[in-house]
Amino acid sequence: MWVRNMFKHYIWVTAPCDDYYKFIKKLQAINIYVLEIKYHKKQIYLKIEYQYFNKVTKYLISYKFKKIKEMGIYNIKAILKKYYIFLIAFIFGLVLFFILSNLIIKVNVIHDNKEIRDLITTELNDINIKPLRFKKSFKDLEKIKKYLLNKYPDKLDWLEIEVDGMVYNVLIEERIITNIEKNDNICDVIAKKDGTITKFKVFNGTSLIAINDYVKKGDILISSKTLLNEEEKRSVCASGEVYAYTWYTVNVSIPFKEEIRKKTGKKKYNIVFNKNGNKKKLLKDRFNSYDSSYKTLLSFFDYSFLLETEYETKKIIEEHDEEEALKIALKKANDNIYLKLSEFDTIVDQKVLKKTRNDSKMEVEVFIIVEELISMENKTF
Repeated sequence: MWVRNMFKHYIWVTAPCDDYYKFIKKLQAINIYVLEIKYHKKQIYLKIEYQYFNKVTKYLISYKFKKIKEMGIYNIKAILKKYYIFLIAFIFGLVLFFILSNLIIKVNVIHDNKEIRDLITTELNDINIKPLRFKKSFKDLEKIKKYLLNKYPDKLDWLEIEVDGMVYNVLIEERIITNIEKNDNICDVIAKKDGTITKFKVFNGTSLIAINDYVKKGDILISSKTLLNEEEKRSVCASGEVYAYTWYTVNVSIPFKEEIRKKTGKKKYNIVFNKNGNKKKLLKDRFNSYDSSYKTLLSFFDYSFLLETEYETKKIIEEHDEEEALKIALKKANDNIYLKLSEFDTIVDQKVLKKTRNDSKMEVEVFIIVEELISMENKTF
């Protein structure tokens, strides 16, 4: 039903009207079908089919009707007709933006050896990695890297294709082949800190540890020494991963009353021109205090245009009771520890050792237990 109505030509018309009921009688007299009628401040508003507009202006000439809005698809047509230049420019801009955002204008093959540079440049040209071509997907770039490394295993040790705006930077490490008849290097895996072992994997070498063992910093966890037919041998290098519970103590101070900046929910947009990290806004700031986030609209060599979203903030005084202050202290202690940890480490428990308070703040000492990767290689010669 709504689809059929969408293609009917409905319009809203209006006219001054002092007597609403008198107007309704005149409207009924000329058999005008009205879909909707409104009356406000001596002004009548009618929603009718377009074909009735000439009729009401002809027979109710004293009311001086005016069209104010077309409905359905005709309203869309009217908007398109009114703003077609802007829409064409907008579509052209989107197409241009898409092309420039996905176009490569330069390929830099970075290596000191000209022979390697020329070889890789030729290979990349053959597989359509060259200027004035559209960017490849991450998956395609990974396939190209594997193809080149597999094709030249004696020349390439490592290769990476980085996308920098409209430029491909191809980074290469050349494989240096040396003939070593004997290698007496010993590589043990040792503990980089004290802890209690929770889990481990041995990739190469002999494990000297068990679950729940307590180890100290510098202890050998995985030895490069191996046994073959009851005779001691040395492997090239021991390797593995060893996790252990480790311990941290963090002191945190939390004020009961503090001034913070809080987002109001209002936001504005700005266009920022960026050159080598130096940002210049095209419009003036609309907020006295705000936080910003940026999204790249267009990047060209060292230049880029960014869309800045400004989130208005205001300063407020936040007060905490003792329970809230303790929660904040524990979270802050966790955050402080996470800054020291790697992506493989996890906080498993925390305990408050001591807390003291005065009129303005709370001092908290927190004991934190972490499951941490403590293994590291230790090479000797």
